[in-house]
Amino acid sequence: MPARHLARPAVAPRRRAAAAGSGVLALLLLAVGLALAPAPAAAAAATSMLRLAQLSPDQGDLELTVSSVANPDDTVLIAALGYGELSDYRTVEAGDYVIATPPPGSTEPPMVSKTISVQPGATTTVATVGPRAEGAVTSFTDDLTAPDPTQARVRVINAAPPATQLDVRGPSGEQIAGALALGAAGPYTTLAPGETRLSVGPVGAPAAELPVTLNANEVSSIVLTSGDGGLKARVVVDAGGPSVVPPGPVHAGFGGAAIEAGPYRAVSSTVLVVLAAAAALMSARFARSR
Repeated sequence: MPARHLARPAVAPRRRAAAAGSGVLALLLLAVGLALAPAPAAAAAATSMLRLAQLSPDQGDLELTVSSVANPDDTVLIAALGYGELSDYRTVEAGDYVIATPPPGSTEPPMVSKTISVQPGATTTVATVGPRAEGAVTSFTDDLTAPDPTQARVRVINAAPPATQLDVRGPSGEQIAGALALGAAGPYTTLAPGETRLSVGPVGAPAAELPVTLNANEVSSIVLTSGDGGLKARVVVDAGGPSVVPPGPVHAGFGGAAIEAGPYRAVSSTVLVVLAAAAALMSARFARSR
């Protein structure tokens, strides 16, 4: 009996230590779980995205740079593009930016320099247009709203001189863009996916048949270009897939790393919160059994 009474007090400190350890573990797991929780929808909607386009045949290959007005030494996006090419999207902070086009590998001042304002939550394409002497830069507001999963959502960008305006019609003669000005983007429309032909030509003149291939559940820009072979149509996928997100790498802010909110992140957060609750229950059980 005396030995039994002497052994009991030694158990209580171990249980108190176990309870304290379980409590600390619960707090750590809960903190990590909350940190990994997906951002609220409002925060995600405020993300701005930007990409560059070279739509001037007269300017050839160009290096386009985007720099923050608030910090001119901080260049957030550089893309070397040929005629008719578009860069991937990059996430940027809302604010004012300077778009410049120095010749590739040259230390000369940029041929074009223009300031644009990026709004919170906006998706924007900034493009060089027109002859080299004019050095014009314009911007288009992009809409990456997902189409019906069985359809394709498209808009046309006119980068095909010398015609100042082009009419674009679908395979059934439906108008996709009417009198679309050179250097402009038309409205979005929905077309059936698969191989199809667009009818493209100057206003009031004979049209050319241009083949394109569209995929279901994608948002695309059809870039019209011109050259020795006449008019051409190039399909650039702006967004696609189950969640309709921009393809290609996406960077956050001014080069900082970001963890993308997605199903794996949500599952990880949920698992950690459940483990935190289990650790808290163990801590409470140890505490009651002292």
